[in-house]
Amino acid sequence: MPDAAPSGPAVTCVVPTHDRPELLPRALRSVLAQTSPPASVIVVDDTGSARPVVDAFDGRIRYVRSWSSTAGASRNLGAALAETPLLAFLDDDDTWHPTFLARCAAELTRPDQSTVDFVAAWTWRCRAGHRRPGGSLPPLVSPDDWLHRNPGLTGSNFVVRAGAFRRLGGFDATLPVNNDLDLFVRALDLGLRYAVVPERLVVQYRTGCGDLSRGPGRASGLAGYRDKYRDRLTVSQRRFLRREQYVALRFPDQLRRRRLAYALLGWLNATPRQCVEVVRHRLNGATLYSD
Repeated sequence: MPDAAPSGPAVTCVVPTHDRPELLPRALRSVLAQTSPPASVIVVDDTGSARPVVDAFDGRIRYVRSWSSTAGASRNLGAALAETPLLAFLDDDDTWHPTFLARCAAELTRPDQSTVDFVAAWTWRCRAGHRRPGGSLPPLVSPDDWLHRNPGLTGSNFVVRAGAFRRLGGFDATLPVNNDLDLFVRALDLGLRYAVVPERLVVQYRTGCGDLSRGPGRASGLAGYRDKYRDRLTVSQRRFLRREQYVALRFPDQLRRRRLAYALLGWLNATPRQCVEVVRHRLNGATLYSD
């Protein structure tokens, strides 16, 4: 448990982890360093590798062994064990700014926000030590406009009322990727309301260590998400998701001709705007990657 008593509404932080014990301590230290610390911290581990890491925190963090196969399932298990009115989630390779929980909880509990169900902060994305602006969730979003692309809600940057989370049925445990986008779409479909903290208080790291930014797992997950919303997706949205699949399949340790084939298929399914973005990134010498 955190050393200091929470100064605001009680929050449970759930941290799903999957065989990345070398990254987990950084995430947990950012949770315990909150200016308004959570009432409890639950690490849900689906491989067993995180137990020594959690034990090193001397009882301040609860360890739960899971046999699930997705981050969504692990988050749901942790949330089911929570006894607080608010929930927050943090991926094992991300970090929170010390004021994240305080800022989100304050926004969520303002007198004029009594009907708000969850609050999200903006993010940074960091790769190889280079930080750039990440998701910037706008205050008003139509779910049908964002079925194909996450406008800024991730598995690490929001605080939600526990009752609202349970009304949603939690994350879709069958989706290995885009489960955060799926949760957001279903929340809007259900009529849940959200507010935004327009500050970058979360850092999402892309380390290449077990993440799902590239590879067959991401491609398969994108196909599953596309099938779930097939009847609602526009033609351009389906093309966008197909392109994301082909980008995901261009991973290292693959035959060069396959990578070239997937690159071609990606270009064929790209919108003019995406083509311009790719060229701009290349001219700036940046590395383009899919999240």
